[in-house]
Amino acid sequence: MLLSEINPYVRFARYIDLDGDSYYAQVTPLDARVFYALDGCGKIQVEDKTYEMRPYSLLIINSGVPYKLHTPQAAVQYIGINFDYTRNAASRTVPVRPVSSDRFAADMLVDFNTFEDAPVLDRVLYIGRIEAISRRLTAVVGEHMQKLLYFEQKTGHLLAECIAESMRFWETGSSHPEQEKSARILSYIHDHYPRHLTNDTLGKVFGYHPNYVSFLIKRTTGMPVHRYVLHVRLMNAANLLENTSASIGEIALSCGFCDAAYFSGYFKKYFGISPSQYRNA
Repeated sequence: MLLSEINPYVRFARYIDLDGDSYYAQVTPLDARVFYALDGCGKIQVEDKTYEMRPYSLLIINSGVPYKLHTPQAAVQYIGINFDYTRNAASRTVPVRPVSSDRFAADMLVDFNTFEDAPVLDRVLYIGRIEAISRRLTAVVGEHMQKLLYFEQKTGHLLAECIAESMRFWETGSSHPEQEKSARILSYIHDHYPRHLTNDTLGKVFGYHPNYVSFLIKRTTGMPVHRYVLHVRLMNAANLLENTSASIGEIALSCGFCDAAYFSGYFKKYFGISPSQYRNA
C-alpha cells in the first residue's frame, strides 16, 4: 500500500510506566505498535537491535516484528499505542495481546501491511527525538481513554498525522536550523512567485550557494526548485480562475508566466484540462 492510503484504527492507547521491578519477555505483536518516550531513559529491543528511548524518542513497529521492553534502571514512561494501518479489522475492538515469539505464526496477524513508498515502516521506524508529535499522541491517549463520541475517527486522524509527520522528519533528516532555512525559502517563494526565481536568484537573496538552495528545497518538498515554483504559480492561477474575472492572459502574467500560451500548456499538463475548461467546470 501507499502511505497516503493509511486510515489507522487505534485499538488501544495508554501510558506505560516501567520501573526497576518491571520485566517483559520478547513478544511478537499481532497488530502494529507505537512507543513514544515521555520521561526517563529506557531501552527497547526490536529484533536484534536495541534502541535508546529518551524523552521524545519514537518507535513504530509493524505487526509481526518481535520486540522486548527492557527493565530500566529508573522509572520510565511511554505512550503505547496498538493500531492497524487500515480499518479492515476494526470489528476487533478489544486489545489484541502479543504472543510469545516462539509461538508466533503469520496467520495470526490482524492486519498486516507493507509500503511501496515508505519501506521503513515495513519493519521498524526509530527517531531519537521528535517533539512535534507529542501533543497529538497525548491526545490519542486522552481520546481513547474517555471514549467520547467519534473518538475512533479522531484517534485515527491524529495518529495518521503523527505517522506523516514522523515520515517527513525521517525522510528529510533535517536539523532544526536547516528546517528553518527551508521554511524561510519556501515562504519567500510563496510571497514572490511571480518573479524570476531560480537556485541562483534564491541563493543571492539568502546568501546560500545555489546548490545548497536546491538541496534544501528538494529534501523538504521532494521537488527541485523550478518544479516547486511552477507548482506554486499554478495553484495561485487556479485560485484566480475560480475567484476572479481576470482574463487568462492577465492571470498568466500575474502568476509569473511569460504569455497565455505558455501558461495554458503547463496548466493543462498539470490539471489535465485547459484554464478555460477549469474556469467553466
